Amino acid sequence: MSNTINITAIIEGLGGIDNIAKVGNCMTRLRLTVHDASLVDRKKLQAIQGVMGLAGDDSNPQVILGPGKADAACQEIHKIQGRLSQVSIDRVEEFNQKKKGRNEIFTIISQIFTPLIPAFAGTGLLYGIMKLLQYIYIYFGVQLFNPAGIADGGSVFMAALSVIAGSFFSIMNIAVAGQAAKVRGGNLFVGLAIGAIVTNVGALNGISMGIMDLQFKSGLGGTFAALIGGMLAAKIEKRARKVLPNSLQIHFPALFSVVITGLALLFIIQPICGIVSDALSTAILWLVYNAGALGGAIISGTFLFLVAMGIHHIVTPINTLLLQEVGYTCLQGFTSLAGAGLAGVAVGLLIRFRDKKKYGKLRSAVLGNILTQLLGISEPMIYGISLPLWKPFLAANLGGACGGFVLGLFRTQGAETMMVSGLLGALVNTKPLAYLLGYAAAVIGAAFFTCVLGVKNENMAVFLDDETENANA
Repeated sequence: MSNTINITAIIEGLGGIDNIAKVGNCMTRLRLTVHDASLVDRKKLQAIQGVMGLAGDDSNPQVILGPGKADAACQEIHKIQGRLSQVSIDRVEEFNQKKKGRNEIFTIISQIFTPLIPAFAGTGLLYGIMKLLQYIYIYFGVQLFNPAGIADGGSVFMAALSVIAGSFFSIMNIAVAGQAAKVRGGNLFVGLAIGAIVTNVGALNGISMGIMDLQFKSGLGGTFAALIGGMLAAKIEKRARKVLPNSLQIHFPALFSVVITGLALLFIIQPICGIVSDALSTAILWLVYNAGALGGAIISGTFLFLVAMGIHHIVTPINTLLLQEVGYTCLQGFTSLAGAGLAGVAVGLLIRFRDKKKYGKLRSAVLGNILTQLLGISEPMIYGISLPLWKPFLAANLGGACGGFVLGLFRTQGAETMMVSGLLGALVNTKPLAYLLGYAAAVIGAAFFTCVLGVKNENMAVFLDDETENANA
């Protein structure tokens, strides 16, 4: 296999091809479920060239390979299993886990939202590009980029871009419900129907429920309601398939699923999720407005630990909630600056370890990962460099806290989309200069702490050539 990934060694470390029950991938990780956790050899996997690190547990290991490589490895395993022609390879496969534990909710959320990332990122980045075009109109008067409404003399071209940029967000609840149903073993299109109920309640909109002065409302409960509705629909559908005779399997499981879930959604799930959503968004905004810089420092200074544990997608529903309720998500800005801390670590390592002969291997690894880090992809720097060296990982979190502190001084900052981070995050932030200032603070802070904390000799050994290591012994 290309990209220096030894797929045969990875399969052996997982206990052999027959031990792999399910395999999927996100942008940087190979995500698996195995039949027998005792056959997984984590030390062997860690030692494989090209493997940046491991996350998850032995039953559901995550092998971190980096952008592009994870997808290639996933397809290679499918080929070896002889199922490629029979399997539609999604960004993340459904994992039929038997284990019920604390990590299950994180895994489920990751499975649901990871396949949606390209749509979030692509349409979201278009918002940033439109901002740049608007500045061209403001400063240079190029009419093609006039963002005003068409009736007010605006550009048809910009209106078209606006339609494209908002396309996925207009169906976000539908996509989430459909993917939730699919991940939990239900029919994708039944889930889509449930998401459509959340998005548009039709003639019921504004009508009283007759309960506690509650009213039906399109979009009520947002992503949370769609998430729960999709999973409930799958559960009811699977249950119906088990108890109904074959002659009723075509129509009735879907019928029961849509009707029962739909009624539960309209009268129970949406009202409750609406209350929870309002409370959660109010609490987060209160934290930002009142804790301000301190709250930003806490968020940005701890988020990398969630990424390292593979549970960072837990914040995605909160981001979508804030986008729907407020129009922007302040949380996305803070979590993006955690990655800026890793960029600062790269700078700090290049400054601290300037001897190209002695530290050539380390410097090469750092230089090879700077670009991806600046684009907001953190796993290579986490698992390939900062975590093995440990103190630089701490420095990255401290640097992120510095950036979050600075960004927290600007109360109305926030990303107008999701999944766009790194330097590109400035393009989608309500206060791009504030974001860049926070990013700079994170880089400078992390570089400083990296230089001060240094690296223990035993941790540096992996980046030293054999001759250099023997000379230091």
